[in-house]
Amino acid sequence: MRKSPRVPVDVPVSLDTYGRTIPGRARNLSLGGAFISLDYPSPLNSVVNLTFTMASRIQDLEILARVVRSGSDGMGLEFLDLDIHARSQLYDFLAPLWPRKLKNCPFCGQELPAPDSKNCPVCQKPLDWRQSGDMKDLDSEEMIGTCKAVRDIFCLIRKVAVTDVPVLITGASGTGKEMVARAIHQRSHWRRGPFVEVNCGAIPRELLESELFGHEKGAFTGAYRTTTGHVERAQGGTLFLDEVGELPVDLQVKLLRFLQEFTFHRVGGRQPIKVDVRIISATNTDLHELIAAGRFREDLYYRLDVVNISLPLLKDRGDDSLIMANVFLKRYAARLGKDLKGFTPEAIVAIQNHSWPGNVRELINRVRRAVVMSEGNRVTPQHLGLDQATPEPKPVFNGKSLKQARAEFEAQLVGEALQHFQGNVYLASRALRVSRSTMYHFIQKYRLKPY
Repeated sequence: MRKSPRVPVDVPVSLDTYGRTIPGRARNLSLGGAFISLDYPSPLNSVVNLTFTMASRIQDLEILARVVRSGSDGMGLEFLDLDIHARSQLYDFLAPLWPRKLKNCPFCGQELPAPDSKNCPVCQKPLDWRQSGDMKDLDSEEMIGTCKAVRDIFCLIRKVAVTDVPVLITGASGTGKEMVARAIHQRSHWRRGPFVEVNCGAIPRELLESELFGHEKGAFTGAYRTTTGHVERAQGGTLFLDEVGELPVDLQVKLLRFLQEFTFHRVGGRQPIKVDVRIISATNTDLHELIAAGRFREDLYYRLDVVNISLPLLKDRGDDSLIMANVFLKRYAARLGKDLKGFTPEAIVAIQNHSWPGNVRELINRVRRAVVMSEGNRVTPQHLGLDQATPEPKPVFNGKSLKQARAEFEAQLVGEALQHFQGNVYLASRALRVSRSTMYHFIQKYRLKPY
């Protein structure tokens, strides 16, 4: 289902890719993407720069986009960097072109019972989005990515968003777990309700139950009035439990009881309260290890982990770091009113070579810093705070025998291959070009843990 509807248009557009500029025509256009007809479509999943020649009263619009469909008739594109100014400009261009009567829902394609229907009977979206102010809004932390792992995550988000099943998002700190949770919320039928985030690791243990479920007046010393908790405030929307592995065991029992009936009591209260909320949780810890250590309830884990979305490290996402850096640079430069054309060749190399231990969060912060620090029209490695100095090579000989060094390298290589393929021995063996029996021999020989 489309997040925003497309409008038939005939707009000149130029496409810049691989150093070439190709003219084309936009045949339909939306706030999220476009379909363009041209003689030489770009390959699937490639990233291109588009320049739309709009009406005379509207300045030309430049947008970064990813090819999601490519064929002989043209290609479909998904916009990657539509900031609030470009989004408003595009909205103002499209609004007068919206058809007066519709045969099919522009969001889900369902045939409408009447041409003048106000809402789609299937997806419940209002059919005249000109009346909806939120179509101009933009979540500045919208997910961006073109690598296969992220494309698979996009597909999974679209599938789970239309259901009510709990989702557990796992991944290292800074990989974008909250972005995924918000993306699910924005595509679900709870999107008109609030998105309530609870960082379970940031609230003092003695206050956590009251913060989650609220309390009645006089429930404890200092409770001078009745207070609603995060669960109650999320009514009709999404409750996002971040760092859910930090919940104390006694509160896990109460959360489990709540997830069974979506009914709870405020602290000190006797009246049961029922809510309609979507539950999304996230953690950067291994819940299986916490279960084995007795610090996390196994039954709660299975309640939360109906669908699991595992986020990759930024260093494992190929060219996504450079794509996101360009998107964030354009976004933050526009906010500060700076005319930045892009990165110097040295900065591009620095971005591609950096290991990004802080993942997406680190990338965003470095680009923000660069926008503030830059004085010219190009960002350098120094603006990003990335050292371009070549590190001194470490000595290879460290006193160990050749047999010991070979064994250490072998164990590290096999372990990293298993981790990369999430414990799939078959895929890891194919990547290393050894048999599965050899892989099992290495696992047993070096006592490698399963992933």
